[in-house]
Parts: sequence; structure tokens; C-alpha cells
Amino acid sequence: MSGIDAALLKALRVAPLYCAGGDLAAQLAVTLSAIESAIAELRIAGFEIEERPGLGYRYLAAPDRLIADDLWARLGPSTLIREILVFKETDSTNDVAAQLGRNGAAGGVAVFAERQNAGRGRFGRRWQSAASLGLWQSLLLQPDLPPAKWPRLTTYVAVAIAEAIEKTLHLSEGRVRIKWPNDIQIDGKKVAGILIETGADRSGRSFAVLGIGINVNHGAEDFPEELVQTASSLKEMSGSRIDRAALAVAIFHELEAWLPKLETGFEQIIRKATGRSSILGGWIRLRAADVIIEGLAESLDLEGQLLVRDTRGTLHVLGGGEVTTGGLT
Repeated sequence: MSGIDAALLKALRVAPLYCAGGDLAAQLAVTLSAIESAIAELRIAGFEIEERPGLGYRYLAAPDRLIADDLWARLGPSTLIREILVFKETDSTNDVAAQLGRNGAAGGVAVFAERQNAGRGRFGRRWQSAASLGLWQSLLLQPDLPPAKWPRLTTYVAVAIAEAIEKTLHLSEGRVRIKWPNDIQIDGKKVAGILIETGADRSGRSFAVLGIGINVNHGAEDFPEELVQTASSLKEMSGSRIDRAALAVAIFHELEAWLPKLETGFEQIIRKATGRSSILGGWIRLRAADVIIEGLAESLDLEGQLLVRDTRGTLHVLGGGEVTTGGLT
């Protein structure tokens, strides 16, 4: 695809109806021939663009696949994203973003894959990455935040994803929940997960990789048997197929909107996370390394850590772990 594709797609999308080729050429400061070539290229890529003699072009639909220029066209001006990479297949988007970080790339690179061969979740678990059904994405970030506060990133990303899903799917407020620390649920079933990883380049400059995996257009048949009872997709929960590119851009917008709150104003993110929590106020079992704690999940502290009070009345402050809620007394 050519360099004008993102601008052309944006212009066609915002046009009230038809847009003449000459007007598009003037708007984008290119020749009419360049517009015609770009339109042909977009059609080959799967975009539906109608042409009417005397009227011009009209945008109809995008293909059901992730395309960097399409994401750029939808995103608009951004202070968060500076580059978008889309792979048909890769081992792990987190690995790609981390390698870019180690090589000295600046933050703001978003990496997508239609399929991951070695996607992973927390504790080294394999993440099931069905081809062209979900959003498998990572964002290279260099937070303007003291390293001691980087654990805040998980809560920040969880809130941004929950807000984006709820708004994109037009779900009732509060239906999208956060199972501390990094799972996103709807009606008790996991629809998304977060994996934050950190590293440094050769000069010692630190970076974070925000890994996000979302089950978007999966059907029940697309999940392994062992996950059918605990996992679901946005399509299954909403009853309709989801525009994955629109959701990806909505997540970018939420990440950008909440980013200034990471250092000053983090209490607002904590309030959102608390209101969306699926475990606070309930009895849980938490495994952290070789330690198992069972007790009441009381609240989140100002850093997003979980406060759990056990049967002896001892209050535990926990920065991570695996939470179980079912079958406890």
C-alpha cells in the first residue's frame, strides 16, 4: 500500500457521501492519478469503495483484517502512538516489541499480529491466539514515571481496556470487570488478559511492553475444551461480530486518555479499578510464588496492590499472584 493510503481512507470516511477524485487530490496535495492508483490498491487490499461517475468515490467497508494504514486512518492525531506494525504471523508481539526496545527504539510502537505461534500469559502459560479472531497486540512504552511506580502499569492498562470494550460494544456501565491483577471479565468469564514486561536497551534506558490479548470474534468452538467454562469472547458476550480495528483504536484512545494519571492522579485509576473489581468484598485464595493466602479481598491500595485479610485478622499487601474465587468457604 502507498504512503497516502491512511490519509485517503481518513478523507473517505469523513466525507458525508461521495467525494470527487479531484477534491481528494487537492485535499491530499497529490495528483488525480495518485488517487486513482491508491483507490485501486485499497480495493485489492479488500476495502469496499464505490465509484459513481460525476459524483466520485464513497467508502463502504473495510476488510476483516488488521491493516496499519487503516488503523492510522481511524486513530487520528496521537501523542501516544508513533508507529504501527502489523504482522500476519509472529511468535509473540511482546517479543517483537521487546526486541525493538532492546535495539533502542523510542516508545510509541504498537505491534499487532493476526496470529501468534508462541503467545504467552502470566506464569509462562501459553496464550491461545486464534488466527484473525482476536486482538493480539503490544505497545512499547517508555513511561515518564519513576521505576518504583511501574507496577501501576497493569492497573492502568486494565482500566483502559475495560473502558474501551464497554464503550465499543455499548455494554451497560460496569458490566466489564477486572479480576485483579490482569484479567478482564464479562459475566464472570475471561475475555482479555494483560502481560506487562520490562527491559532496557544497550545504553541502560528502561522500557515497558504492554501486552494485550483479547478474545474478540471467537465462537465456543474456537476455544480448547479446558477453557470453554472459564473463557469467552466479546462476540459471544455481545451477540454480534466486533470490528477489531475499531476496538484496537478505542484502546489506544483510552490508553492515551489515562496516561497522564499514571504519576499524578493515579487515585482516579484506582477508583475505576475498584469500581470494576470482580473480587473485592469476596473470599479469595491467592497463590504468590510458593505462598497461598486465603482471606477477604478488602481493597486496592494507592499503588494498585491488593489488601487481603486472612482468618487470623492479618492484613496482607500483595503486588501480584493468581487469584481463585470459586468453591471457597
